[in-house]
Amino acid sequence: MRVTAYATRRDLYRYGLPRGTLSSEGREVSSSVASTNVLTLTDHGFETDDEVLVRALEDGTLSAPLVAGTTYYAIRLTADTFSLATAAAGSAIDLTTNGTTMWISTELPFDDVLEFYSRFVDAFIPAHLVPLESPCPVTVVALVAELAAKKLQLLAGVSSVVMTELELAAKAQLERWAKGLPLRDAAVTTSASKAISSTLSSVADPRGWHTSTGGGSIP
Repeated sequence: MRVTAYATRRDLYRYGLPRGTLSSEGREVSSSVASTNVLTLTDHGFETDDEVLVRALEDGTLSAPLVAGTTYYAIRLTADTFSLATAAAGSAIDLTTNGTTMWISTELPFDDVLEFYSRFVDAFIPAHLVPLESPCPVTVVALVAELAAKKLQLLAGVSSVVMTELELAAKAQLERWAKGLPLRDAAVTTSASKAISSTLSSVADPRGWHTSTGGGSIP
């Protein structure tokens, strides 16, 4: 079975992301007015259908009928104002009470980052082998998870790591695999046990990878 992302959210915590270190960034809403169904937040940055979460800060209250922890969808009105909907492309929720000290946040892009680094891995594997089939080798899963974990920590402001250095290290490891080291574990199924070394010696890659006896190299 072909897979899209080579690691899951669970893999993030298994291979490099301490639990509890990430939280969605947010800001306090200036106002939430029932008579207009409009929330105000200077330079909020939302586009229509962005997913958001709301909660009340200490001693604050949410505008009814909003519920903390529920995913809502922004409806951009201006750079400083927006409404909320219960579904993408939905109509504005009819607020029945004003809100006070409300906090609004967006979830970190876990799935998008996992997808990005899965495609990053693909860039260093011969085209006729990608996307990889399930089960992916543990080394690939761990590499994608580690890169994604560091990127998410950077986005959350809990790390100042330089992603370029990590990506270059990952690139070097992938290039070693591409020169002949097996990409799959010996314990996985026969259909998933192909090694790059066997394919590079006999199959021309459409992206121009050079092939030679015993492995290949990046042009």
